[in-house]
Amino acid sequence: MDSSATVLHVDDDPDLLELSKLSFERHADDGIETVTASNAEDGLEVLDSRSVDCIVSDSLRLDDDTAFIVAARRRAASIPIIFYTAKEWDAVALDALEAGISEYVRKADDGDVAAVVERASELATQNRTPTIEEETLVEDRPCDTLEEAVDTFPAETADGTWTVIGVHDWQRDEELGTTIAQVMEAHTGVDAMQAEPLFTSLDAEALETLLEPRPGESSRYDIQVRFPYAKWELSVSSDGFIAIRDLPATGDE
Repeated sequence: MDSSATVLHVDDDPDLLELSKLSFERHADDGIETVTASNAEDGLEVLDSRSVDCIVSDSLRLDDDTAFIVAARRRAASIPIIFYTAKEWDAVALDALEAGISEYVRKADDGDVAAVVERASELATQNRTPTIEEETLVEDRPCDTLEEAVDTFPAETADGTWTVIGVHDWQRDEELGTTIAQVMEAHTGVDAMQAEPLFTSLDAEALETLLEPRPGESSRYDIQVRFPYAKWELSVSSDGFIAIRDLPATGDE
């Protein structure tokens, strides 16, 4: 089969790479080929030797301590990068920001692989140029209703389990962390500032720096950060959409 897109998955866990490869093969009808590398050096060799449309990577480093995702970004300025790691956001935020990742997904259990494969397939094959509808949507911010956000929130297309609970308006002075806490409380009834402080799970300032529009640059449409909080997983996109879903059951409850 002639592949229309190639995804490079870099991770030092051979079992995870095998699971990833098998998962991508199940998407064979989408014309996705997956290439794996078990360390940062091999990952760069792949990038130097062939065309790649999307990178999925753990928080691996080169011998000179440069993060692989940063080195990969230096080689490919526009390639989508999904940062798929067990490390908390605070521990990897600087690397993620320097690399300009498209998405951060925290490793939790095997179910996350399917979500990463789905999203990588979308990023590898999507048209990187914003559509007229997307441009209009950004110009017309803020959304009048959440229903407007549902049709455009990236995670909605993955598995249908996400619920959009709010939209952050980048043009207002309110901080992103405040918006997240407010819509969380409105949706769940849990005071994110009191019960289990939201900001022990999230560096809100670093998150806002990653997602907010850059002065003088066009709006971005493909960055999405996911992180666990209590019994939920939250997702925030560069369009300002905030969504929530239940974390998968682990069997350890």
